[in-house]
Amino acid sequence: MVPRTTINSTTDYSAINKKTENKASAADQQQDRFLKLLVKQLQSQDPMNPMDNAATTSQMAQISSVTGIEKLNTTMQSMMASFASAQSFQAAALIGKEVLTVGNQMKFDGTKSADARVDLPAGVSNIKVTITDKNGAVVDNLTLPQQAAGAAGVLWDGKLENGEKAPAGDYFISARGVQDGKEIALNTLTWQTASSVELAKTGVNVMLSNQTTVAFGDVKQIR
Repeated sequence: MVPRTTINSTTDYSAINKKTENKASAADQQQDRFLKLLVKQLQSQDPMNPMDNAATTSQMAQISSVTGIEKLNTTMQSMMASFASAQSFQAAALIGKEVLTVGNQMKFDGTKSADARVDLPAGVSNIKVTITDKNGAVVDNLTLPQQAAGAAGVLWDGKLENGEKAPAGDYFISARGVQDGKEIALNTLTWQTASSVELAKTGVNVMLSNQTTVAFGDVKQIR
């Protein structure tokens, strides 16, 4: 005798043929009310004094504009959501990598030279770079040659002003230059390791190993 096979199923199939109710958007509802009102006006008009064609066309154009604007807003919101999602995936790929962002803290491992950047505006000259330790003591001063506007590279070999090698650790960089006869502070960019990614209301942020946070769009370079 062939044994009977029992199949237990908890699936609810009652909703398969259930009619789906589509909720109309605000613009669709407004358009429906407008068309009903227009039809009512046409039915109630005086045959001897019919509605002005220009006025009717103008009303229809206005309702079409409202509908188009709402659909455009919906499309833009969808595009922004997709862009934010794609940006978060791109930012996640930064975790564990070094990123170049605006900042003044840089690491020196005791052997390899530490590199950074100085953001130069147009017409700046007499560019001076100062390296300090975590206590604020000056350990070295550098002079950069005059060059075009943009990010100028800074390479610190780790040597102190007396020629000795600086110990490994965190150091800080600052820069100043002369523009139009006045001394100004210059922005510096340093390398930090990206440790995590934050999805904030204002966009995607990157958390750095030095406990600071930068916007994903402020990342200038990756290595």
